[in-house]
Amino acid sequence: MPKMEAFVFQNQRGQNLVGVMHHGQGDQPRPCLITCHGFAGTKIGGSRRFVEFARYATKYNLSVFRFDFAGSGDSDGDLVDLTLDRELEDLQAAINLVTTIDGVDPNRIGLVGHCLGGVSVIRESARNSKIHKTVAWAPFTDLSGAVLRLIGEDAFSILLEGEEAEFIYHGELMRCGPEILKQSSELDMLQEIAQLTQPLLIIHGTEDATVPLPEIEKLVEQAQMNFQNPPKLQIIEGAHHSFPFHQQELFELTVNWFNH
Repeated sequence: MPKMEAFVFQNQRGQNLVGVMHHGQGDQPRPCLITCHGFAGTKIGGSRRFVEFARYATKYNLSVFRFDFAGSGDSDGDLVDLTLDRELEDLQAAINLVTTIDGVDPNRIGLVGHCLGGVSVIRESARNSKIHKTVAWAPFTDLSGAVLRLIGEDAFSILLEGEEAEFIYHGELMRCGPEILKQSSELDMLQEIAQLTQPLLIIHGTEDATVPLPEIEKLVEQAQMNFQNPPKLQIIEGAHHSFPFHQQELFELTVNWFNH
């Protein structure tokens, strides 16, 4: 079984973040994929998505680093303080750590993100030309709309009033804060993609109820009309937002993107 290694590292705000490295096979420096979970998620992922992805990817000479953003999983912080830019800071801290780990090729760092994590990997790639390749699983273009569908109308209306709101997510009671919505009007995913210099693959399901497929198809179509380096869109027929029944296809598409 590939070697696993736990890490505790800090973001710019002095919070401890927790991550796990799955080392790929072979003696040579290997590419490393950093996975970014979605809103209110963890480094494990629903249906153990990120654990299973790491186990799959290490069979193909890739290493995988999965970590909890601040306010999620084993990391410090509270979900009520989540913002787009703070998540970006956490990802940058993870990148800085991974480039120092023995066995990692610092020139082949890839990013893989789901939902909000998908937005964050695109935003980071737009700001960091050192990222080799990027894959976004079911990202969104409308932050407010995605949060509304994730937490429900009642909790969302409380956020709009500037208050913290409780919601049930995967059977667990959680609390989020209005901070997450403060950048919603500023988020322009087309502008983010315009800044990309490296390849981007977006993978989306036809049955995604959290981020409807037409939202992403419109984004990619606009990018294809305006940019020389538009993202590639791969659609998985029948897949839901978290790809619970289509993990094998999701993993294959992702690993093939990095290895070719």
